[in-house]
Amino acid sequence: MSILAAALLALALPTASRADGRALFESHGCEACHRVGPRGGSAGPDLTMVGLRRPRPWLEQWLESPRRWKPGTPMPEQGLSAPDRAALAYYLSTQQGEAWGKERPWSAVSDDVSRGREIYMRAGCVACHGAEGRGGQPNPGAPGDVIPALAPLMGTYMRWELKMRIRNGATAQGRDGMTAAVDMPAWKDALGDDELDALATYLLSLAESQPKSEW
Repeated sequence: MSILAAALLALALPTASRADGRALFESHGCEACHRVGPRGGSAGPDLTMVGLRRPRPWLEQWLESPRRWKPGTPMPEQGLSAPDRAALAYYLSTQQGEAWGKERPWSAVSDDVSRGREIYMRAGCVACHGAEGRGGQPNPGAPGDVIPALAPLMGTYMRWELKMRIRNGATAQGRDGMTAAVDMPAWKDALGDDELDALATYLLSLAESQPKSEW
């Protein structure tokens, strides 16, 4: 099912509620692998900010069949009905960081690289860009149909350029210049300037692990 088809189906279904989605999140054992706020496991991506990263239609499509979207993913097929997918996707789409309350998980981390890595992991950058920026996550319609590795790109950015890109997001251009893939979200309303600084510091540190060119 395409993202557009998922969106049209959502409009045709009975209105889903946040409470219904929360109940499904608990009853299907999602907390065993995923955190929302202080609760949950760490085997899968932190979902406290998932509503900033992924649109609701994409979440519905993912929940319909994770392994069709990403073969080899450890996330099991849930066998959810269309109304349950709609309710759970609605609940997840409302998660934009509020579940942490006033203190975020990285608030007490002072070292910028470590703090940036914690933001990368807990804000959910890792879900799209992979551990240590290795990339490879599916993004059909984008060049190569995947999200590229970050580490090789970091050496091409000035710090201010990287911060601006994270702050303002980016449109993923698909084939023939048509936007088909999922965009990189803008984090300007979710992360403060000091958090963007720390995240940029961590990302730029990834370039140090890359092989040095020989002339």
